[in-house]
Amino acid sequence: MKTSNHSKCFSGSYICYTSIYFFGYLAMGAFIAVLPVYLADIGKTPGELSFIISASSCFSLVVGPLAGYLCDSTKHPLFISGILMVYMGLFSVLFALCSETWILFFLQGATMSFYSATMPVSEQLAGTSPYRYGVLRIWGTIGYAIGAQAAGIVVQYFSPLALFVFVAVAALLTTLSYVWIGKSAAKTTPNAIQSVSEAPKLTSLSKNPHFLLYLLISFLVMGGSNVNSIYLPLLLDDFGVPTSVVGTALSVGTLVELPLILFSNKFMDRFSSKALLMVDTGIFTLQYLLYALTDSPLIAIVTLVLLKAISTTLLAMLSLKVVRNLVNPAIATVGLSVVNACTGLGTILLQNAGGAIADRFPIQTLYLLMTGMSLFTFLLSLLLKVNNKEKVFS
Repeated sequence: MKTSNHSKCFSGSYICYTSIYFFGYLAMGAFIAVLPVYLADIGKTPGELSFIISASSCFSLVVGPLAGYLCDSTKHPLFISGILMVYMGLFSVLFALCSETWILFFLQGATMSFYSATMPVSEQLAGTSPYRYGVLRIWGTIGYAIGAQAAGIVVQYFSPLALFVFVAVAALLTTLSYVWIGKSAAKTTPNAIQSVSEAPKLTSLSKNPHFLLYLLISFLVMGGSNVNSIYLPLLLDDFGVPTSVVGTALSVGTLVELPLILFSNKFMDRFSSKALLMVDTGIFTLQYLLYALTDSPLIAIVTLVLLKAISTTLLAMLSLKVVRNLVNPAIATVGLSVVNACTGLGTILLQNAGGAIADRFPIQTLYLLMTGMSLFTFLLSLLLKVNNKEKVFS
């Protein structure tokens, strides 16, 4: 059992580890929460808005795997992640100073992909630190919620520039957390993220059939999940649900994931990856089926609150578990980065496909097709074989 040690200096303390999640998610939440509103306020059309926001998925296809490779090849993942957060803060401020669509596309893509590229390192840290995964990761959810709320307040009472400066400050505080942990690395027990054997060739990932199968599952499941995030508010709007109620439901739904993260040690290491993946794809299938068949806004809102955040959070934790058990520790960061890049590709392709379907048919028809796709991923999960030897969450 991983326990806290209050006698440690701050550089290796619980506060130091949690600050990576808290400030990192704070920066992300503040940046993306009111981004569509900000872009609309500066005169961007819906088409331009969608184009700019899509940049993060496009950039992540390259930035994520490249950053993962640098982290594993240089053996300095904390340094690489700190640099990425510095650039995230810088580019977020530049974002507020520009108005050209192509420049905003580049800056949005760079800003969010830099942060996304640090997430595999943070997940590795949480899984190998002296503290339980759940008691660290929970601060990410809290930070995101505070960041999203703070963004609305800052934009309402101050200039938009103040919001992006706020993002930059949170990003720099995340960098300091990486620095403090890095200073304590030599004094602590070596772990998978700091001390690994000689790295195998990256081509070993392409020769692992079960890793490739998990990439396909992630492509479909997370791609569908991101399509759901876009079209669920529109579905509720069709039901006549006020926008304020939709926002409240999304916020409450995010908080539902807190006990799942906090008590992850009770089930994530106890059950096999296949069993957990079958449960998760089953939850996705049930969620989409209810959206497709119901004509009750109450049922749709309850489904959102109880299932949406839980299903996506469980899949994120599963990715860490699967990669830790399928991939050599020396290239685990690359493995997680490839999974993230694959989900980004799924987001791009499935969002475009979903948009084409939604333009021609009712949104509930789209959800019926997503139900079939999710059921297909459930069947694919039956073929996945992953050992359960690595204890990541306890």
